[in-house]
Amino acid sequence: MEKLLSSFRMIALTVLVLSTFITGGRLPTGGLHYTQEERAVYTETAKEANGRGMLVLIGGGFDTDEHFAPLVDACVQHVNKETPHMLFIPTAHFDRLEDEEPVPARFAAAGCETDMLFVSKASPEEVREKIAWADIIYETGGNLRFLTDNWKEKGVYEAVKEAFDRGAALIGVSSGAMCWARQGWDDFGDEVVRVIGSFPFIGKAGAFEFRDCADLIPFCVCPHFDNTGWRMFSFEALKLDIPSLAIENGAAAVYENGELRVISDRATPLRTAYLFCPARGIAMLDVKTNGETAAALIGEYANK
Repeated sequence: MEKLLSSFRMIALTVLVLSTFITGGRLPTGGLHYTQEERAVYTETAKEANGRGMLVLIGGGFDTDEHFAPLVDACVQHVNKETPHMLFIPTAHFDRLEDEEPVPARFAAAGCETDMLFVSKASPEEVREKIAWADIIYETGGNLRFLTDNWKEKGVYEAVKEAFDRGAALIGVSSGAMCWARQGWDDFGDEVVRVIGSFPFIGKAGAFEFRDCADLIPFCVCPHFDNTGWRMFSFEALKLDIPSLAIENGAAAVYENGELRVISDRATPLRTAYLFCPARGIAMLDVKTNGETAAALIGEYANK
């Protein structure tokens, strides 16, 4: 009977998600959430799992100094130091700097001392020393495969976990958002357009794959969720045995003190992030209006 109910639930969730492609609608919930007792227990577990650190997971957008400023402010306020140390890591950019990359200057303007770490070219000792120095760590967008391969080789995962536990703010966009989570779902920048076996039948889903990441939040993270190719993650999320967090361009999911909230780009104030968890009957649950459920999900899956 339980297996039959699970199958019906999956069918219902799939129909709900499919309807968003047809109607363009946004779904408030997939149904099953938590009892008051479960919510209290899991919320406390989420706080314990979070520890002292903060994550700022940017789906995309925030392209100007003015629009990016609230994210800088959130990081600086979290670390609460007179001169925070900000470390810029462009691993996902293949350790290349772009002339237009303004992030270090934005943090410097907020009173931070800045430095850079080119992981693929650094020794494990340099990786540990620079990450130990940092109060704020920013990872760029780009290629999650290149990032995960190099971070694993150079010991970055262990170092950023220590930084998170001691209270660092870890921030990034796209691959730089996925890298802090349990998993990421990335196309690695491959421009593959093909016919696929589900609606809308043409997309880039065939180019995507999952990558294990730092596991500082027990979700699979998908950025750029309002883009058609990335929107296909809705169906992938329903196949996973962990919760997922899909973040639209123009939204940043902030994880702090066991809680999850959304900061929207002032240029796109309606952009948000969504939760998926088939085991709880959740499909496209808006984090902005369901923060308590987000915290409970984090707590429930923190040690799974």
